[in-house]
Amino acid sequence: MNHRSSIARPRRAVALLAALALMSTAIFRTRNIEAQGVSRIEATVRVSQARSAIRRGDEADAIRLLRESIALHTTPEALRELAAIYERRGERRLAADSLLRLAGLARTPADRAAAAERAELLRRAPGLLRVWVLPTDASRRARVWFDRDVPRNVPVGGAEATVEGGPHRVRVESPGYSPFEVMVTTAFGEAREVVARMPRAGATDAGARD
Repeated sequence: MNHRSSIARPRRAVALLAALALMSTAIFRTRNIEAQGVSRIEATVRVSQARSAIRRGDEADAIRLLRESIALHTTPEALRELAAIYERRGERRLAADSLLRLAGLARTPADRAAAAERAELLRRAPGLLRVWVLPTDASRRARVWFDRDVPRNVPVGGAEATVEGGPHRVRVESPGYSPFEVMVTTAFGEAREVVARMPRAGATDAGARD
């Protein structure tokens, strides 16, 4: 056997395997691109169907279609439509989540800034903060401070205040009881309740928590 021929055969085999590997990679990439293209088309169709559902007043179906669209291929259009529906329904937290995702995908700096700003406004939406005081004897003469507002008494339904979303200090004082103080964070206009369990002054009980 020719020595050069015996050396060339393994080289040709290696070259053939390399060529087959490149071909397989090219086919995989082509199919992957084609699949992505189909997903984009299907996603666009669902956004169009969702807009039709909105026009006929079926927001539940529109939400389903938009979620499917986002699962197939996330686009700013789908996120914008979804955020608008959630906001109309008063679901501010879900609307803000969609807006924050939109801020990461928006095509211009202005669109990104607008989406982030709207999400922050939803987070800071005013909500009700209510404080209940226990025991009942402590609540009868208790006074409650919400941040730096003037103190207020505790009626039967509990002391309450409408506060902007964010951290708030709640302090409760009642004669003969140790003061209660806690920081409470509100967001998205959602109501929060705090139960102030106040120990007698001098008691070892550390008091209540939110």
